[in-house]
Amino acid sequence: MKNIGVDIVEFARIKRIGDVEKFVDKILSEKEKAVYVTLKHDQRQLEYLAGRFASKEAIYKAAPDLCAGKGFIDFSILNDETGAPYLAEPPAAGVMLTLSHSEHYVVAFAVLI
Repeated sequence: MKNIGVDIVEFARIKRIGDVEKFVDKILSEKEKAVYVTLKHDQRQLEYLAGRFASKEAIYKAAPDLCAGKGFIDFSILNDETGAPYLAEPPAAGVMLTLSHSEHYVVAFAVLI
């Protein structure tokens, strides 16, 4: 393991944002937005948005060289066939992600191997 990053986001923090659509445009890539709009329940959209935000913060902490000069929308975090999150863009070998949700929080870990 070369480095690790972690971030936690409280769902209430996202709910307090006045213009959620502006926040979505700032945080989610086009690929992530395509998934986000298919989610039928507000709570699931909130979990998805908060999870992507936390994941990208964790990646910035674990892999600062990968993130140099890039914004959140330059990163796409998708889910594989088992539901596990992975960094789809930019292509980067050795970045592993995991997310965990509770009733009020989401926590993300990024490991650079």
